[in-house]
Amino acid sequence: MYQIIVTRKLQGRGIFVTEDRNEPNMALTPTQGNSEERPVILGRKLAAKERRTLLETRNGLKGDFNDTECHISPTGKGEGTIEGPCMQCPVCFTHGGLRSGKKGNFGRAGIVLYDDAFSLGDSEIENLTLNSVDTKTYRTGQALTTETFIYGGTFLSVVTIKSDIPEVLNLILDSIVSTASYGARSRHYGRMRNEITLIIKSPRPLITSYELVGMIKSPQEIKQVSEELAKKRGAEIVSLPELERPEKIMRDANRNPEIQSWYAEVNKYLGNSQKK
Repeated sequence: MYQIIVTRKLQGRGIFVTEDRNEPNMALTPTQGNSEERPVILGRKLAAKERRTLLETRNGLKGDFNDTECHISPTGKGEGTIEGPCMQCPVCFTHGGLRSGKKGNFGRAGIVLYDDAFSLGDSEIENLTLNSVDTKTYRTGQALTTETFIYGGTFLSVVTIKSDIPEVLNLILDSIVSTASYGARSRHYGRMRNEITLIIKSPRPLITSYELVGMIKSPQEIKQVSEELAKKRGAEIVSLPELERPEKIMRDANRNPEIQSWYAEVNKYLGNSQKK
């Protein structure tokens, strides 16, 4: 398996909340000799956004996938069969999904695991009052709400890939470096620059972001501390591959024999019940 240590640098303001709350997500974060409440970006939020990045590339290559698209399409309770993702592309192979077939529901657990991204403590928290502007008079109206933002800072996360396929590694690396915004209202906020700090290969997971962030005093130490920890635990350090264009990375993954073998297995289960 591979583990990718990712340094995520927030470029301006971000809104990192759960759906039913308006307060930023905070976590008790380990520091050297202590712990403190800091902003956190939940791993499931990172995974969802980076999966959507891959889906944009995949759906732009419909001709490579029998003119079909793949979408996250939740099915409501009592609505019958589960449409869900296509279960016939590299995105479903890596991130998993659920779909109805002739033999019942076919599910696959994701093989990409996302730790939460913990702050190194260099972010600011600010409250801003939001209001609207009259489009006729251009006067500022009455205040609508107060929003809490995270401003700037460095977040550290670990992404674990339960696969040794190089094409899968490239696919996930591409999704990380190609995703540029996270959180609520990401059209306007949450701009992020993701940097691949280290890639390691080992038979089992060796590093977590929770542990790693507690060993680091400043962003300048991330690479050194990560390499020292990886070597101490006997991991193989993998050089960052030179990534091709996203379309080629997706096509290379689609042609991989192991992924093609999985397609055949899924086809036997789903039969011709897939959406054409």
